[in-house]
Amino acid sequence: IHSFILSCAIRGLRGQGSQHCSMLIHVTRFNLVQEHVHRQVQDYVHGLKQRFRRCTDHLSVLAELKDLWEKDFVGTSLAIEAEVAEVSGHLGTTWQDIEVLLLDTLEEIDVRMINGKATDALDYADSATGLKVIAIGGDKLARGLTLEGLCTSYFLRASKMYDTLMQMGRWFGYRPGYLDLCRLYTTGDLVEWFEHIADAAEELRAEFDFMMESRLTPREYGLKVRSHPVLMVTSPLKMRTAKSHYLS
Repeated sequence: IHSFILSCAIRGLRGQGSQHCSMLIHVTRFNLVQEHVHRQVQDYVHGLKQRFRRCTDHLSVLAELKDLWEKDFVGTSLAIEAEVAEVSGHLGTTWQDIEVLLLDTLEEIDVRMINGKATDALDYADSATGLKVIAIGGDKLARGLTLEGLCTSYFLRASKMYDTLMQMGRWFGYRPGYLDLCRLYTTGDLVEWFEHIADAAEELRAEFDFMMESRLTPREYGLKVRSHPVLMVTSPLKMRTAKSHYLS
């Protein structure tokens, strides 16, 4: 949540204050657990707003935010600037600039639950000033709804199928002018699984290229996808004609 607050404030300083800014929280597909998480997040954000409005007991949060900015955001932005030209020109931000915007940024942040039972909606089209929203949900968020300006993802839901995991990678995509502000908080297993799938997808693209250059059809050329000790490429029903091969 602190990371998302910083992202919103810095995007405001970069002239992107009127653009949408979203955070995704996806821990489970069960609605009752989502309701519990929604209450926790809403209470925390409301508490932060109260502390900053009244200037009471807010200095510890300010210190945490500054520490996160110095240890994470500054270094990451510099590293990404070296690789991505579009971030250049945005790195003159100081902590004093961010601190001035913190209360206004917090006031704009809304916490919503997005699932089949919830009455909340992500009304991006109706928001002229840009929606700043923390969206908590299940399947609807994990692989259905588009989250505009997704900056921060807190994602714990795992699947053991390549294709389902790829659908759930909502943090993939083009982030013009704020790529360096995007953060993904997840488990070590999910990081390893997504790395493996990325390699497998790259290999499969190379297989397609080779098949095309060889002027062969899929019937003549057996396309292969790298396996994994835990994950499955797709459901067994879709793999009924597939065969396992061991290659060095």
